[in-house]
Amino acid sequence: MIARDADTRAAPRDCVARDSPETWDLVLRSERCALPLRSRLALESPPSLPAGAARVLEARATAELQRVLSIQGQLREIQQLATVHHLQPIVLKGGVAALTGAEPVSIDDLDVLVAGEQAGLLGRLLDERGYRPLSAGGGSPAHLPARFAPNAVQVEVHFSIPDLDQTPELCAGVRPFPGFPGLWRLGPADHLWHVLVHSVVTHPYRRGCLRDVVLASAAAGECSPADLESVASRIAGHPQRNSLGAMLELAEAVGRGKAVPDRFRTDAAANYLLRTRFSWLGRSRALVPTGNSVFVMLGSRSDRRAEWALVLSPPKVPSPFRLLAAIEHRWPRLGRSSRRLLRTARLALLRPLAWHIAASARRLAKRFPRGREPAELAHPGHATVP
Repeated sequence: MIARDADTRAAPRDCVARDSPETWDLVLRSERCALPLRSRLALESPPSLPAGAARVLEARATAELQRVLSIQGQLREIQQLATVHHLQPIVLKGGVAALTGAEPVSIDDLDVLVAGEQAGLLGRLLDERGYRPLSAGGGSPAHLPARFAPNAVQVEVHFSIPDLDQTPELCAGVRPFPGFPGLWRLGPADHLWHVLVHSVVTHPYRRGCLRDVVLASAAAGECSPADLESVASRIAGHPQRNSLGAMLELAEAVGRGKAVPDRFRTDAAANYLLRTRFSWLGRSRALVPTGNSVFVMLGSRSDRRAEWALVLSPPKVPSPFRLLAAIEHRWPRLGRSSRRLLRTARLALLRPLAWHIAASARRLAKRFPRGREPAELAHPGHATVP
């Protein structure tokens, strides 16, 4: 992934005017904030958007709402399976917002956490309901291969949570999901912590993304002062404490209706560049990691250390490339060594391009001093974007 949304279509070259439909399409695909933005603009009278931009906003918000409604139906289906088969599925992240009645946000996939062997059982039960796994090798160290069904959002059945080593402790603190017997959710502090880590550490390209800020704001709103103090303590001990703290600050500001400086303006600029000038990177699987490297270059020294540690670590899942997967299967040690060598070479070769894009993003962010953002996005209590 090299952008804030799974949709990696290139934006038109002529999206220059800040109120043009093309510009709004780029912003809404990058920030994934059509639903919360539409709800805020609906309070204004008269409407502040030009007709073309309003049509784009309505189309994007409708698409996001359709996915939310699909998620709600799919969770009720999982709820039925859990009741019959005595499972304990824990609804994660955006699925929580979809069921709680809080402000809905764009959701690309439905994540549920199921401990131990129950994860495999839930995967098989979904397959019996018409879902199909992406592929035999499409899983990850944290979840089964994604399940797809016609006219449904993909489902990822997790047995652990990426970048959170305390999965057993998180599971121990779960609670029944009010109003949905058979479903469970993390406690308020754990839910907020997971949302923050997911958008800052697991997917660094989503740092400051307005959709994730709104989701974190809803999570923070459920927390007691003691919960927020607990999350702040976890942030203080994390190697990426600065970015996590900035994300929490934005989330709390949205909840209080308070304007604060957006410390992720350069990250947003990088997303826009990756969708326009450098959109060709998304056409090759071998080049896609360049996008992640851009955000590593915009991050801290710990981000860069983590990137090299990941490249040099033993592969945890089979290679998506058929030849490498065959070598791994026939000669495991040779296959693992070959993959580490190739990943190291790729990172070294692509690093200059990532550095160039990161430098361009910094320059682009400086061209838009605070107070010159598109007025439609600078509504009270919401983080602004360049």
